[in-house]
Amino acid sequence: MRTPQLRRQAGFGLIDALIALAILSIGLLGLTRLQARSLSYGTEADQRVKAVQFGSELLSTAMVDSGNPGCYLLPTAGTCASDAAKTYAEGLKTRVAGTLPDGAVTVTYDATKHQMKIVITWTGKGSRESGASDTTRRMEASTYV
Repeated sequence: MRTPQLRRQAGFGLIDALIALAILSIGLLGLTRLQARSLSYGTEADQRVKAVQFGSELLSTAMVDSGNPGCYLLPTAGTCASDAAKTYAEGLKTRVAGTLPDGAVTVTYDATKHQMKIVITWTGKGSRESGASDTTRRMEASTYV
């Protein structure tokens, strides 16, 4: 009598193992997606940090050299009394373009307010969480010189 019952239950362990394997594979796919998203966010954060460092570096240098604020303008405009300052600003522009994807720098100076403003833009990865397809990232900072 026991033999028929065993035959009916044969294969139940295999189905149980297949269900467990399916659940495990779904979990692993979720972990893979989490890792990919984490890597993407890490890249975005690294780009933001680099943009802030470039901006801070230029504004700090311009504050130290407060006699030549027009030399740090990007794109260059007018004449400059300090070739070193102009060369530094152009070098920073080159470094931003080489470090950030599609990186660009704009530096303006308002002589009436003695305020210098730097804007660094670059292309980020994909869309934002809000669903917007805008991939242009922007860092803006200003200081009084």
